[in-house]
Amino acid sequence: MNTIIEKTNAPTENINKHNVHSVEEIQIPVPWGNISGKWWGPIDRQPLVALHGWQDNAGTFDRLIPLLPPNLAILAIDLPGKWWGPKGIQPIVALHGRQDNAGSFDTLIPLLSNEISVLCLDMPGHGLSSHYPKSQYYYVYWDGIILLRRIVKYFKWTKVRLLGHSLGGAISFLYAASYPDEVEFMISLDIASPSVKDITKTPLIIGHSIDKFLKYELLQSDGIPSYSYDEVLTIVEDAYKGSITKEGAMILMKRGLRPASEPERYYFSRDPRLKVSVLGMISLDLVLAYAARIKCAYLNIRAIPGMKLDHPEYYEKVLDQIKLGAKKFEYHKVEGTHHVHLNNPERIAPIINNFICT
Repeated sequence: MNTIIEKTNAPTENINKHNVHSVEEIQIPVPWGNISGKWWGPIDRQPLVALHGWQDNAGTFDRLIPLLPPNLAILAIDLPGKWWGPKGIQPIVALHGRQDNAGSFDTLIPLLSNEISVLCLDMPGHGLSSHYPKSQYYYVYWDGIILLRRIVKYFKWTKVRLLGHSLGGAISFLYAASYPDEVEFMISLDIASPSVKDITKTPLIIGHSIDKFLKYELLQSDGIPSYSYDEVLTIVEDAYKGSITKEGAMILMKRGLRPASEPERYYFSRDPRLKVSVLGMISLDLVLAYAARIKCAYLNIRAIPGMKLDHPEYYEKVLDQIKLGAKKFEYHKVEGTHHVHLNNPERIAPIINNFICT
């Protein structure tokens, strides 16, 4: 394997007043460039794989992971990524949410057991990971399954452990259903499945969405606006509509910015084409068919009020289906926003620790 691993310059004493897992930046080669991530915890074991949300990045887990067991290995994917913990154990793979990045887990992972390993990845077009080639569309759900499969085969893992927030949870759901005998457990944060849509309405919006995609594709670097750091934080806080704090915005932007040619000015690092994701949406009957195939141990943590859903009644309907086939099933509700794992990781870390360790 030609995995590129670099020691992080992040503080090593403590995060959230807890002992910090060791954490390293990694890059995994893919046909269009690299996937970046953070490997938390032991490097001598397979990590839990942590997947971030849409337009987030691997940093989304930075406050949660320090609260998890110190012997847990966690891989959070941008895709580039951060490997927390020992490299000699297989990490949990952590996938972030839409438009986030691997830093989404930076506050959570230090609260987990330091015996686990976690690989937090920036997904394609997010954080530090390579953008898709020009003309290629982001089918975020389906691309996510293929990407996760690439990573599993790259590391030659026979079974995988998944931690996903938002989009990352949706991808974990699809992967666990597609490979039901190859997932040990999955943990889903404030999402039960891919967003359920009325697919009969797709023809009404598809033309506009394609034109929007082509507009973003034609943007040149000199046409992309740059901002001061303070402007960036204001834009991010406003865009997330109260879901993240200023501290959370600062964590995500560690992986979410690149310098502009002007001094002290920045561009957002994520691919603007990610703003268009209407293609490849899923209907309720298909979601339930996938849910019926999940066999692994399963934990769902729902934030209240959390994410606003088009059909909130579908959330527990999907969980009811998963419960029928899951080896172990837990469902917890906690007070917080959609990014509770980033803002208040101490509220969910004990639930995750207990699930993993029992």
